[in-house]
Amino acid sequence: MVDSTLPKEFSVALKGALSLFIVGTHISSLCQPDETLLWLRVCNLLTPLSLVFFFFLSGYGLMIQLRLRTLRTSTTSPATLWAGWLPRRLWGLLKPFLFFYVVALFFLFAGFGFDHIPQALAQLKVNFIIWKVGIPGPLFVAWYLLELMVLYVFFYISFRYVRRWGRAVLVLVGLTLLLMLVAWQVGFGYYWLRYPLCFSVGVAYAIYERSIYKQIKAYRILCLPAVLLLIGVYIWSVLTFPNHPIVLMLASHLAYFALPVLLTVLSKVWGATDLFMRRAHGPVGSALMWLGGISLETYLLHMSFVSLFRSPVIYIQSLLLYLVVVYTATIFGAYLIARYLRVLVRA
Repeated sequence: MVDSTLPKEFSVALKGALSLFIVGTHISSLCQPDETLLWLRVCNLLTPLSLVFFFFLSGYGLMIQLRLRTLRTSTTSPATLWAGWLPRRLWGLLKPFLFFYVVALFFLFAGFGFDHIPQALAQLKVNFIIWKVGIPGPLFVAWYLLELMVLYVFFYISFRYVRRWGRAVLVLVGLTLLLMLVAWQVGFGYYWLRYPLCFSVGVAYAIYERSIYKQIKAYRILCLPAVLLLIGVYIWSVLTFPNHPIVLMLASHLAYFALPVLLTVLSKVWGATDLFMRRAHGPVGSALMWLGGISLETYLLHMSFVSLFRSPVIYIQSLLLYLVVVYTATIFGAYLIARYLRVLVRA
């Protein structure tokens, strides 16, 4: 019997590393065309894959928790098994959204200076307008939480009312495709279309983890060129975005779905996961797990500092200094919020 290919410590550390790439990408969004650093280029390249993994890990984690809850619950009654589940889960996403939305509003006015309220109100009006494309301005990055709320509802419907998990996954995929169709029809941004099926992939992977592991392990030599090909497709799609021919668009989505599964399993097969677990409490492992523990706060807070330090009130000219200050303020601020205001953020 294989151990989990995604131990909790490993997945938490992974979230910590991935959150740094997302921060870097948003820093580069406020840079001038002639401003560049190698780190920011790496972040721009890896951020889509980071979001793929965040959705994948969310689906995987929910399914693992459902499996454990099923084993621990003496009754098989769905009403008992799912009692209060959906309200708790939705509140777990809505609560940080509300807290950081207030924080983002404060930083919006601070960025213009509190003696320039009319300009701040004009910008706030623009932020409210972009809600119609799926961006909850001024907390722009929180589209991720809004989409997760919808996916949690779909997960509940699928696994609450469909007894066989394999069929429930198909229902979940169908509902997610419907979400993507609606998002496309109402003009939501590409981010609402690119990632949600990765949530279903994570759910399916949690169900069939052992059999998938055995198959990939048996053909691991053949999987290596497949991974390299998918990585090539992924890089090509990122570098040519948004000018994608239909073939590349379909191929890139295949890469989004397959890469988290292949990379997760091959990491376990080739010993990288186990190596990390043996050194999880070393300096690097501990730092990554610490970052992973505050990854939600980091994700929801960082845009406030990205905007503040290149605002009319504070404008840091040096790109390197700007990068260091944003990372430092974000991580320190996320730590303080997680340490002292956790009751206001986490459900």
